[in-house]
Amino acid sequence: MREVGSDSGGAARQFYLRHRTAILSIALSAVGIATGTATSNAILQDATALGPETMGAGAILAALCCIVQTRHTALAVLAAIAPLPGLILAAPVSGGPAFGFVPFLAYAFGFAVAAMQAETSVARVLDGSEREYPWRSAAAAVGLMAVLAALWFWRTPSADAAIQAIVDVAGASATALILVPVGASLLHFDESFVARANRVRERRRRISESVAKATVPRWALSLTGIAFVFLALGWFGARPLFGVLGIASLLRIAASVFIVAVAAERIAGGWREAVAAVLVAAAAALITLWGMALARRGAYAYPGALEVLAFTAFLSFCGGRRAAAFRQLGDDPAVARERAMEESSSGLMFAAAGAVASMLPGIFILHRSYAIYPVAMLFAALGGALFAPAIAAAVEVLLPRRHSVEELYGKR
Repeated sequence: MREVGSDSGGAARQFYLRHRTAILSIALSAVGIATGTATSNAILQDATALGPETMGAGAILAALCCIVQTRHTALAVLAAIAPLPGLILAAPVSGGPAFGFVPFLAYAFGFAVAAMQAETSVARVLDGSEREYPWRSAAAAVGLMAVLAALWFWRTPSADAAIQAIVDVAGASATALILVPVGASLLHFDESFVARANRVRERRRRISESVAKATVPRWALSLTGIAFVFLALGWFGARPLFGVLGIASLLRIAASVFIVAVAAERIAGGWREAVAAVLVAAAAALITLWGMALARRGAYAYPGALEVLAFTAFLSFCGGRRAAAFRQLGDDPAVARERAMEESSSGLMFAAAGAVASMLPGIFILHRSYAIYPVAMLFAALGGALFAPAIAAAVEVLLPRRHSVEELYGKR
């Protein structure tokens, strides 16, 4: 007897394949109409043209980085445009570009998500691998940001900016997650692209193999020490912003560490990866706050640290999920981390490079003090692609996992 669910699922799939062009055209037209309506609302709210023009220049720089990453111009342009509809749709809800650099950070986050989506699409074309799109990592990072915003900014002068940051990041991520896979399914990848992309992939793979040596115990321990140095510098630099640390502040810090650890453990599938994610996210956020203290930015700038933390978490979650996939295939955890770094470190760094490039016009046109955000995101890229797997490997060296007799001697 045939299952009703399978019949209906097959019929729905056949209907989609038969009418795919019409369905996608209707969906994209609806997104375009909604985006145009939101743009009109943003203009009526007295939004100046300086912000959109600056963000458009940043999107062009991000697209250039994505072209180098994917070697496919149409896919790169799609990745650069994909976060913009969500960001524009969020403008009437979040209050428009009223809080300085918050929307630019949201676009950078959305572009990183889109770039990782594009990287996955290219990998599927080149080797037919059924890699998971990074929607889980993006959703976890956005959810983490929302929870921490409620914990730290509820009923504070930064509450409005925190709400805008959450809505902007969620909107940019949502359209990036939807539009890139849908658009990539309509693009043409010919044989010349496959040959060109494979050559570039082999060159980058040799570099990634060298970077993956960060999981070797001696290098992992060294990089962990460097991460602790950055963490300490960020803490002492940002310490004046916290004021007197009372019981409430200490409880917030402890709750934040616990929340990030739980999210990382659920996404990456290991408590060692959770420890690594907590350390790199905390270091990135504290470095951002340190820069704000030096620049004497106001309360509206503080949610930017939250966006940098979410950006760091997203990158580390992507690498952690890839390592978890290799562990599920039977690889030893150390081998799984090394293979994950070989496959994902290049894509993570290019995604971060495009995100940083998208913020450069805003720094030069709006205010030089916003330069702390690209600096913090560069550390976030190093944290997600390099420090996080190294810290996880170092923790495993210091606290080795227990092995059963079957694992040690093999099943007979």
